[in-house]
Amino acid sequence: MKKLLCLFTVALLAFTSCSKDDNDSPNPASSILVKKITDIDIDGSSATRSYVYNGNKIVSITDEDSSILKYTYTGDFISKIEEIDKKGDLAVTTEYSYTNGKLTNEIEKTPNGTYYFKTKYTHNADGTVSYDNFRGTVATGVEQEYGATGKYTFKDGNFVKLEVSYYGNESSYVYEYDTKNYPFKNVTGLNLLLDDETTANNVVKETSTSGSGANIGTTVTTYAYKYDVNNYPTEKIKTYPSGSSTASKTTQITY
Repeated sequence: MKKLLCLFTVALLAFTSCSKDDNDSPNPASSILVKKITDIDIDGSSATRSYVYNGNKIVSITDEDSSILKYTYTGDFISKIEEIDKKGDLAVTTEYSYTNGKLTNEIEKTPNGTYYFKTKYTHNADGTVSYDNFRGTVATGVEQEYGATGKYTFKDGNFVKLEVSYYGNESSYVYEYDTKNYPFKNVTGLNLLLDDETTANNVVKETSTSGSGANIGTTVTTYAYKYDVNNYPTEKIKTYPSGSSTASKTTQITY
């Protein structure tokens, strides 16, 4: 943030004093960014991802196998993410476009692919966001509906429900949150992408329902956290159904 400078006019033997307020004084919390995440499975195996930024804009995420996600911005909007495999080859490119500051199109391409895959988002008057998936032919640009349709419902900066329809199969996901800071809340533009990053807080419970009639199944996944002094999570424990019992996965977060 900008720092106020006291300007002294010596010739006039006068000065303008600097005043401090909460809006203009530096706010270290706005610079808190994830540097490393380590996922630890129930068998003790682990995988680490490293994060690089330019200011508050994310530049890349590197897995320990050397595969990379590279981010490109247009202004303050994420316009492209490139997936680079561990051999250094481009595997997938996802491009994003916006209208009036809101995500409207997401296009996924593979090098030399016959098709590309597009998700179109519609921002509804009630605050929900609907989406439709399409497949397009690279050579002709002809598109047809392909895959799922659905709708996101938001509350207090978090998406609290996701409804999905996939060729007649209906699913819904309901999310509950804490009131603490989401690890990536300070990353420029990330909250505009409609995925797991579109949150302000941390999910503590996920209830998924799928099927129809007598064949409806429900699964509940819970999350527990440890927080630092700034109310950012440093550890997340995910507990989920596994057969007739439950299993867990631990994520450690370094800022």
